[in-house]
Amino acid sequence: MEQPHFLKVASKSASSLLSTASVPQLSSTTVATTAINYENVNLEIQSIRNGSPSTQFDNSSVASELHLSEYIEDLPFLPSKVRNSQRPQNDHNYLALYKNPFNLEEDQYFRLCITISKTDDEQQFHRKLKQFFIFSTAGKPIYSMNGSDDVIIGYVGVLTTILSTFQEDLHKDLKSIRIEDELKIVALNRAPIVLITITKLNHETDSFLESQLNVLYMYLLSILSKSAIDKHFNNGLNYDLRRVLSPLDFSNLDDLCMKLTFGLPNGLDFYLSQLFSCQQSIKIRYTLRSKMNKILKTYKDEDLIFTILAKSHIILNYIRNKTHNLSSNDMKLLLFIVKSMKTKEEDLWMPLCMPEFNSNGFLYVFVRTWGQKSLILISGNKNSFYKLKEIASGIILTAERSQNREFLASFQRELSTPISSQIPFVVKHFMYINKKTNQFVCSEAPHENRDVVLQLINYYTQLKNNKSSVQIKDVSIKYKKLSYMKWGNVTGFMITEDAYASYCIINDDLDSRKLVDVSVSIIKWCKNNQSRLFTK
Repeated sequence: MEQPHFLKVASKSASSLLSTASVPQLSSTTVATTAINYENVNLEIQSIRNGSPSTQFDNSSVASELHLSEYIEDLPFLPSKVRNSQRPQNDHNYLALYKNPFNLEEDQYFRLCITISKTDDEQQFHRKLKQFFIFSTAGKPIYSMNGSDDVIIGYVGVLTTILSTFQEDLHKDLKSIRIEDELKIVALNRAPIVLITITKLNHETDSFLESQLNVLYMYLLSILSKSAIDKHFNNGLNYDLRRVLSPLDFSNLDDLCMKLTFGLPNGLDFYLSQLFSCQQSIKIRYTLRSKMNKILKTYKDEDLIFTILAKSHIILNYIRNKTHNLSSNDMKLLLFIVKSMKTKEEDLWMPLCMPEFNSNGFLYVFVRTWGQKSLILISGNKNSFYKLKEIASGIILTAERSQNREFLASFQRELSTPISSQIPFVVKHFMYINKKTNQFVCSEAPHENRDVVLQLINYYTQLKNNKSSVQIKDVSIKYKKLSYMKWGNVTGFMITEDAYASYCIINDDLDSRKLVDVSVSIIKWCKNNQSRLFTK
């Protein structure tokens, strides 16, 4: 299959400022048949003003507002068809995007190569596409994504030896090893703990794999804290950290590994938030969100540091004092842990370390289920349970008073209305990132359909990695970047600039002109609804 082609287009006065584009290394089974990168997106919008019946905007105004209307002649027509020999055999099967040397059937492939297995079967262990190992610097196993202790003990010994060799002979930590195009090993040394991943998935970059390892490490910190981990190992480097981990912790680590790698189960949004390093948001009318903020701010206390209203893993409202803030990484782990523990209607009270807030101490988290939502109150005082419980009751009572019933009903309707039903565009999936707030919104995906989820994570990861490098000598010139890729009958389209990034996955029902039409119109819709889509 031919490699992607790249075209770089700048403003006519600045074309000499661009560096040569580099072609990413992609698997032969996942190479896009066509890819074009631009540094100044000059689209033929004016020629498709009347193109798509699904678009409700005048695209001349879209192009003008997004500064996409100049140099139309510089954009070659995007091909709307792919030669039959380049199409995957089955466009609706995720196996078209993954290596399958044993020609396994779909269900068999999923069971043998993707799902987690803790058995003694070494053959099955070797077939897995992804492995995660956590162990001490002394080689004591802590966690493994797959395999029993009998299977992994030898591998941990080999990995420990490799790490030690790098440190003793080269005086540096091992970062990554690539074995041709078949295997990649990435390590994260957080002595006294070491984390390693081994992957056969070519679409995963070194930096993304390292970020996955960092999430697993931060999970350990969140439940134990850095000071507690150091204390355990100060008593002996051969300490078995599994003694202080609960069955729920091992289950959560399994869940994190699957979400970080395959977006399963129900983890596509979690995967995207990690891939793009941003927090997911949801569309709520500005007046409704502001009124909920006002209710949450009514109840103040010196022990109350953060007040969060969330739906599953999405933050709806976030109230903090002026001196403290939670990072998106801390917030993501907080919501993940709350969701894993909040299986009943009873109030939840737990100590939790927020690693980027303070890796050596604990905050105390009170959680109350409120309809579809979770009300999360966070304090630095371990004795504030009853005080936070009273505050939670007051917040809910105020929101549910008769004069607020209409507001609350409207708020609930907003939460239950899919974003896909609110945009007038037919797409397979899209996401829009607001770089100022570091938040994103995306359309819903059928989480129960693993084929679709596995396809989407592959599409988004390749599309993100397909951006070319740019050297800008004149800071006064702002560039837009565009990437375009095709996989069989699916097209991926990315437009990004300083303020936003937009990704769109579209079935090949649309020709290239309507593809551009729909993509920029989604951007315009997100811009028009910015105050409703993102929290400040």
